[in-house]
Formats: sequence, C-alpha cells, structure tokens
Amino acid sequence: MTNASVSTALYRDHHANVGQLAGRIEALLASRSVESDPAALIATVRELFGIFAVHLSLEDSALYPRLLTHPDAGVRATAARFQTEMGNLRARFDLYRTRWPGPVAVAKDPAAFVRETRDVVAALKHRIGREDRELYDLIDRAGMASAA
Repeated sequence: MTNASVSTALYRDHHANVGQLAGRIEALLASRSVESDPAALIATVRELFGIFAVHLSLEDSALYPRLLTHPDAGVRATAARFQTEMGNLRARFDLYRTRWPGPVAVAKDPAAFVRETRDVVAALKHRIGREDRELYDLIDRAGMASAA
C-alpha cells in the first residue's frame, strides 16, 4: 500500500452505522416520547456521537493525512476542503453536547432539544452523504482504493 493508498470500505461502513443510528433518532423524535421519557433518545444520541467520534479520529489520523499528500492536486484540494468543513461541524456537535448533557437539561426545554437534535442529525447526514458521494467516490475513481 502506498502512502496515498486508501480503502474507503471502513469509512463507508462507519457512515452506514451512523446513518442507522440517525434513523433511530429520527424515529424516536417522531414518537413524541421525548417530553415524557427522553432516556432512550439521549442514549441513542450518545451512541451516535461515540461512533462518530471514533470515525473522526480515524479520518484525522489515517485518511486525511494520506489524502493531503496525494500527487493529484484535485484530491488534495477536496480533502483540504472537507477537513476544514469538518472542523466547523465538530464545533457544532461539541456545542450541542454541552447544551444537552442529559435528561435534566432536556426536561427544561424539550421542544428546543427536539429541534436542535433534528438539526444536528440532518447536518450529520448531509455531511456523510457528501463525503460518500464526493470524497470517497473521488478516492475510488482516482484508483486509490487498496485491494483489501
């Protein structure tokens, strides 16, 4: 495997898991049980952010360093753009987690929690969709995917 060789399979798998959790969160938000018993939703949100934190760590330590040294200027530019955008999204997630640390915070304003959870889940889904279509597909087309 060369320095720039990357398999997108693991990252796409993570995205699929994140998408499934996002779907569970959306279903829980639609059930309107948030006001009476937010525990299941909060647990699922925490699970989502745990998995996403691992995913981001892998991207930061393995994927982006390889892409940023790729000989193709288009690959480098796309990777740099996505990495910059991810910093903004990460800050948004951190603010969300700080604002909604648990059931007590949710009980104080469940409507705001629902609204902000929908927003952050939508942003996450949008991001992983773009990453799959634009970045990962670019990696695959550039012949960077390893045989593994």
